[in-house]
Amino acid sequence: MQQAHRAGRAHPSSPTWLLPLLLVTAAGSVAAGDEPPPDIIDSQSIVRSLAAPAVSTRGFEVAPKVAAGADASGGGQRISLDIRFASDSDQLTPAAQAQLAQLGNALSSPDLAHSRFLIAGHTSATGSAEHNQHLSETRARSVRSYLIEHFHLAPGRLEATGYGASRPLRNFPPGALQQRRVEISTLPSTS
Repeated sequence: MQQAHRAGRAHPSSPTWLLPLLLVTAAGSVAAGDEPPPDIIDSQSIVRSLAAPAVSTRGFEVAPKVAAGADASGGGQRISLDIRFASDSDQLTPAAQAQLAQLGNALSSPDLAHSRFLIAGHTSATGSAEHNQHLSETRARSVRSYLIEHFHLAPGRLEATGYGASRPLRNFPPGALQQRRVEISTLPSTS
């Protein structure tokens, strides 16, 4: 028996069922490594990106600091967040919930407490246009519902819409992970 074990055969008490489990776990780790973890933008950076620009006085204006992920062309009133969802789903991932915690804190801050926002869902170009449109809409509604439920934001402050793959980021291929995003924009006040 000892000779058979040394020749590479499994010992009768060896857990042979463990090898396939280890291979599946290792394969999952490699597959998960294909997508880098999302960058979490902190609540203060979100506030700076969404707050109304300061009024200039005496012809002197200091340009607002634009946070990573913010759209500088929009006057600092729009930010694109990497909100991850389960594949082909509107189910929020733990990484999405971490980013939404920062967004919820920002939208609850005194600087943004009286503002209204548009939550816009975007998808990559993978799949049909109809499917992507529907998916982007349900993802935007999922983000809106999460913020209302967990941060007790007034529903009238948040609108949700989806654009599918119709508004791609120019710097990335149409099927890139970066195309699957949620943008938050400040809406005009209703008063």
